[in-house]
Amino acid sequence: MDRTPKQTQDLTLALLYLTSLADHDDPAARRCWKGYDFQVLADLQAQGLVEDTQGRVPLRLPPAGIAQAKAVLQALGLEDPRG
Repeated sequence: MDRTPKQTQDLTLALLYLTSLADHDDPAARRCWKGYDFQVLADLQAQGLVEDTQGRVPLRLPPAGIAQAKAVLQALGLEDPRG
């Protein structure tokens, strides 16, 4: 059950994507920092849009999270700087 507003989740996911780095362990995923509200991150994780990396600082954005983040950017009329 999501406890945070959908808009907050969408914007957080977009920011996670925009500030992410390449994941050397998984080329289809990206790494990002946990500097966001933990409840929002927990809600995104429950939806499979982010993956916790077992206590390490960076999160992993799996392909599903990347696709959703790109859809949010497109819906907001923002250009994806990664192409």
